[in-house]
Amino acid sequence: MAYKPSPKPDFDKPTHIKYDLIEPYMWGDEKTGKVKDWIYVSNLSLHQIIFGLDPRGNFKHSDQYRTIFGADEFLYVLSGVLIINNPENGETHKVNAGESVFFRKDTWHHGFNYSNDYLQVLEFFSPPPLTGTSGLYAKEKKLLEKSIYKRDNISFYNNDFKNENTLKIIKKDNLVWSLEGPNQEVLIGNYVKTEFLNVKLITLLSFQKTHVFEFDNNTSYLSLDDNIKVSINNNNQEYKLNKKDGLYIPANNKFTLENKNDFNVEIILCEGL
Repeated sequence: MAYKPSPKPDFDKPTHIKYDLIEPYMWGDEKTGKVKDWIYVSNLSLHQIIFGLDPRGNFKHSDQYRTIFGADEFLYVLSGVLIINNPENGETHKVNAGESVFFRKDTWHHGFNYSNDYLQVLEFFSPPPLTGTSGLYAKEKKLLEKSIYKRDNISFYNNDFKNENTLKIIKKDNLVWSLEGPNQEVLIGNYVKTEFLNVKLITLLSFQKTHVFEFDNNTSYLSLDDNIKVSINNNNQEYKLNKKDGLYIPANNKFTLENKNDFNVEIILCEGL
């Protein structure tokens, strides 16, 4: 399968992106393995996808598909067990469902589904591919001819050893938490914030409704739970988000979120450039 650019869905108004209606996009070849992508949005400010791997499947790289990009990447494991590897230096980590990994531009990476379940991983990628940071960028990088999966050349008791050198594992206990709203009623955690990528987690208690949100930049969302109501103040539209549904909100739109369940729910969001 020769390399071809992926679809680039874009929206000019608040949009409910239903997971069940996204047509998956396949990429890869015999050397890389085959990967399925559900592409939610990909414009000049945001790139949000879910990628999937079969049980015990993996993706690597080939001449056509070089997995090194000019962007910061945030990966959140939705199901399965992700083994993330930097084949340039052998750094390898296990990322369970509900955990995340972050890495910066020019980081080679391979992924393995070390489970008997289907692996799905939420990915935010910035600067987005439309700015020239993905396939075309990767083709200009020198091809990595040899992949390393073991770290035999490093002593674990050497002070120079770094367990998280190029790949940063983020668990929920590691988030930077804030209370937002006029009465500090909404708990929001920050996974990562760089000059390119700003990813947050909104936690809502049972039957909780948020204050009015409004962002200066475009934002995109993934719901981790069912039955979350979105009310757009600008046009009086309402949506019901279910698990793995996305939401795209252009800059300067006012909206609220409401948990319609008798248990806590979570939504991951990314602020665009």
